[in-house]
Amino acid sequence: MLLSILFLILSVAFTATVYLAFPSVSLWWLLPIFLGGFLASIVLYLLFLSVWTLFLPKKKPIKSPKASCAFMIRITMDCLMRLFGIRVVLKGKEKLPEEPCVIVSNHLSAFDPMTMLAVMRGRNLVYISKESNFKIPIAGNFIYHAGFLAIDRSNGLRAMRTLEHAGTLMRERGVDVGIYPEGTRSKTGELLRFKPGAFVLAQKAQSPIAVMTTKGSDRLFKKFSLRPMRVELEVQEVLDRETVMALSREELLNRTREIIEAALQK
Repeated sequence: MLLSILFLILSVAFTATVYLAFPSVSLWWLLPIFLGGFLASIVLYLLFLSVWTLFLPKKKPIKSPKASCAFMIRITMDCLMRLFGIRVVLKGKEKLPEEPCVIVSNHLSAFDPMTMLAVMRGRNLVYISKESNFKIPIAGNFIYHAGFLAIDRSNGLRAMRTLEHAGTLMRERGVDVGIYPEGTRSKTGELLRFKPGAFVLAQKAQSPIAVMTTKGSDRLFKKFSLRPMRVELEVQEVLDRETVMALSREELLNRTREIIEAALQK
């Protein structure tokens, strides 16, 4: 919302400046000038982000996530959703515990973490993501410094170190950690086989698990449409710390999967 308002203000200011400087300009040109100013504002913003990344050198590991980077991700995603007529709805947020937790959900789109960040205000949230996402120009450096963690699933030792670092962030920095236990997005909407990483992390950090569902994100940005789209995120259930520690990892995995599967079939 904040970024959208800023773009509108800049566009109006640009249009007014052109009109005052060239009063002979036909009123019919004001709309194209306004749209040009809006587009120029977006380009300048992207240029600003590009310059910012020059001052974000990659240092491993990130011991303290930068709140400024997380904020920029949030407002950018919020603006992007509004521009494309996408409404993201978060239900059941009141179920989330006050303490840091591991957030798990089904995975439909590469944009799933971003839709979550766009609406998860008031909590520090980072995601464990595949390494290739950190190579995306501009965005990769921002998510890295926002505290996102790269995981190498082909290397068990490195993957375990990533989970241990995530646990440290939860205990010392009070962050929530999001993981998609399917490991990759489902192209059919059907749940894929769950991997144990999220449940290993929850037990190592002795934290609750927030079980969520994601609906509608698989349609995002597939094709241009003037019709509004809706993405629905919902906290279905929270497994408290005692439950997490009492169950085996396999039992946690199966129970979480059953909750998500049952919710998606409604």
